[in-house]
This record gives sequence, C-alpha cells and structure tokens, in this order.
Amino acid sequence: MKLLIAERDHHERIALEWLISAYSLPISSVLTASTLSKTMELLEKEAPDILYIELDMVPSENWGRMTRYVKSFCRRIITVTAEATFVRAKQALEWQSVDLLIKPIEPVKIKHCLQAALSCSIGDGMVNTPASFTDDDLSYRSLFCPGEQSANISLILLQTENVKSIPELISFLAYYPFYESPTILPLTDMVVCVFSGANKDLKEEAWKILREWERTSSEPLAAVLVSPRSNKTTVRDLYQTARRLLEVTFFIGYHQVIVPKDEYEYWKEMDPFLTPNEQREWIEMLNNFDKQKIKTWMHNEFLFIKTPFPNPEMLRTRLTSILAQIRRFMKTYQLDQYEMEEYYMRIFAEILYNRVLYRIVQEMLLFLYELLDRAKKAETLAKKDVIEKGISYIEKYFAEPDLTLEKVAEAVGRSPAYYSHLLMKRKGVSFRQLLAHTRITEAKRLLVETELSIKEVAYQVGFRHPNYFNRLFKEITTMTPKEYRMYKWNGGHLKREY
Repeated sequence: MKLLIAERDHHERIALEWLISAYSLPISSVLTASTLSKTMELLEKEAPDILYIELDMVPSENWGRMTRYVKSFCRRIITVTAEATFVRAKQALEWQSVDLLIKPIEPVKIKHCLQAALSCSIGDGMVNTPASFTDDDLSYRSLFCPGEQSANISLILLQTENVKSIPELISFLAYYPFYESPTILPLTDMVVCVFSGANKDLKEEAWKILREWERTSSEPLAAVLVSPRSNKTTVRDLYQTARRLLEVTFFIGYHQVIVPKDEYEYWKEMDPFLTPNEQREWIEMLNNFDKQKIKTWMHNEFLFIKTPFPNPEMLRTRLTSILAQIRRFMKTYQLDQYEMEEYYMRIFAEILYNRVLYRIVQEMLLFLYELLDRAKKAETLAKKDVIEKGISYIEKYFAEPDLTLEKVAEAVGRSPAYYSHLLMKRKGVSFRQLLAHTRITEAKRLLVETELSIKEVAYQVGFRHPNYFNRLFKEITTMTPKEYRMYKWNGGHLKREY
C-alpha cells in the first residue's frame, strides 16, 4: 500500500511517518509533499492508495483542479484542517473523505483513520457506504418551511456541547453504519438526521451513535429523538419540537438521549431577579468572605432544579443579577480592573453562552473563590470605596427610623457634607432619595409577598408615620400602597373599587 502525506508542517510529516512505523501499519511506501504543486505531481506520477492531505494548503482558485486530480489518481482520502468550519466539512464530503481530522490531532485518531482507509482499500468491508446528505423529497426546505411532508418519518437531532466540533460530527456521521440510512442535514450548530418509514429501534440507534462517538471523541454529544404524533405532522413540526427539547440539556447536560416528556412541554414561571433580602444575603456572604455559604447557596439554587424547568434565559438573567452584586463587591475592593476585570468578563460570557448550567455554576464559583482571596488580601492594604461602603450600610440599616446621613458618614469615616457630595457626584442621587427608594423597594415586596397591613409595612421599612409612607410611595410608584398590592395580586390589572 502506498501513502502520500501532503502537509506543510515538516514536523507533522515526520511525526506521521513515525506513527506509521510504530503502529506497524501495512504501508510499504510513504511519499511526502509540502506544497500543492508537489502533491499534484506525486498524485499523477505515483497514484497512491491513500492521500493524507491538509485542506488548508489548497487555495480556492485551485480547488476545482485539485478535485479532478484527487478523483483521478487516488482511491482513499483522509482530510485534515486547523479550521473547524462548515466549509471544510463540505470540502471533505465533496472528496468523499474517510474522515475529516481537526488539528491538533491525537495519534490514536490518526491510527484509526488510517486503519479505516486501509480496510476500505483492501476491500474487506469494514468501512460502510457514506450516509446520504441529499434526498429528492427531504431537504433543508423541509425543516424551515410549512408543507405537506409525509408524517411517516422520524428525526434524530444531534448536537455537540462545543459548536466547534460540528464538522467532526458531520465527518463521523458520513461513515457511521446506520441500521437504516437517513437523510443528513448539517446545520451550523447541530446535525439533523431524518429517517423515512417506521423505525421501532430508533432509540437504540441514538444510544449506539452516542457510544460510537464517545469511542473516538471526548466532546459531549446529545441526541434528541422525535416521532410523529399524527398523520398531519411535518418534518418542520418534528424539527421545531426537537430544537425545543434540546434546550433541556441546559439542566441535564449532554451524554443524553432525550425523548418527549410531559414535564418538558413548558417552562415554569419564575422571577429572575434577586429580591432585596437575597441582595442583602449576597452582600453579607461576600463581605464575610464566606466561600462555603456561597457554594451552598449556588448549589441549592441552581443544581437541584426539578421539572418542569424554568426558562433557561430566565436563569441566565438571574445569574447576571448575582453578577451585579459581585460587581459592586469588586468596586468596593478596587478589583474591577486588570486580570480580575478580564476574568469577570469571561464569566459574563459563560453565563450568556455556555450550554450547560452546572458548568456555569462551576466557573462562577472558581471566579468567586479567586475574587474573595484577592479581596481578603487587599482589605488591609487598599481603602474601600466609601460610596459603595455607605450604600451597603444603608441597605443593611434602612429599616431603622433614625438612620441619618450623619450615621452613614460616620460609618465610612467621612464628614456628612463630603459624603453627600460624593454620593450626588458618583450616583446622581441624594442620601434622602437613596434611602427613600431603598425603603419603598422593600415595601413593594412586603405588599406583594405578605398580608401585613399597610401600617405594619410602613413601620417595618423604617417609616414612623404611615401617612408620610403613603404619600412618598405614591410619589415614587404613581400608586398608593393599597392600589399597588391589588395591582400585583390581580396579575398586573388594576381593579378599582367604587
């Protein structure tokens, strides 16, 4: 057997030759080329059994000519790329590549790929005919456009946790030995496999795909399996159902075969924002550098969620609400710059884009541990931001009727006039406005979540005179406390009593 290695990197070529000898593969002759022109010359002259080629060395203007050479002078092709893009996957498919390998490549993957190519060349039947990527009846139009497509189909939707592994998944599916070959429709972030006819073993097929994938890849994979519920079901209906089901991976992770369940049919309603009490709890945990309490809070809040699940986007919003409290803590200790600022932005991106909730929680906790360690070291060296420290003091003692600007200023070590000036300059509000809004925010919560009388609510949030509380509440919210309570209790519809 004759192998041609077309690879620009000298060290890669040497490593490949060493691997072939180390694994005792039945290859009698190894040819190498570092340029496209040399590759084409050796293809025409030597007609190798197997071509191992780096796709990135083929310019677009030479693609057509190189395709003719490949199809004319080579029996089996293994393609390699450093660009994990859909374009590269399509090129590999056009050449009917045995596999598309993504750099950096593990030696065992190269071995398996060469063994598959050799088996195919020898003709012992180890490599299967590629699955169909086109079909006269099933197409991308079937996924996205309403139609009259036959309901006698089923669908498996496959997605890797990291979208960069999709080209590798496409290549894997091209030569995967399906019991019944589907129409494969690759998308930018997933792959849809459409099966015609009744297939009772489709769940077993999905688990087999996961097992075979995990033998060659460490990237987590999830499979969603849906079948028609009536004779009016279209491919588009199944695709939309599968996409919706795929979102539960946010809670249960990958390495899963997901099928429709009643508890997956809808999202549970939730308020994504932290309550004032929760905000104060976070301020206290951070100020006390209490890693264990923070870990317990995060685990209880996010890692034991039962079905029906809340909307993942609502949980992402809740996580950013926590991040806002962390941001204030960073400002207090002047850690909102340099490395910690970059780390903070990475965590923000994790919350927005990571596909699995427990991974977000894990990354947030690691960030918080690092932040608390740095803040503790900086506590005796760096001066706290007096504005944030004063705001924290107000949030802690706002329910005391005799809380004054003088007490807050004394707590932060500044004169009342100077602290008032800083507060207005940095936050654009006076001490009186800040205290009023803090008290009214807590009052709104008590009005909705408890059955305390309006007078009791007024006393609990620091007002001595209920009449003044009523007047200030209406000034800030445009409603009286009674109207606000009825408005919220009636689901956002104000019902006036005459």
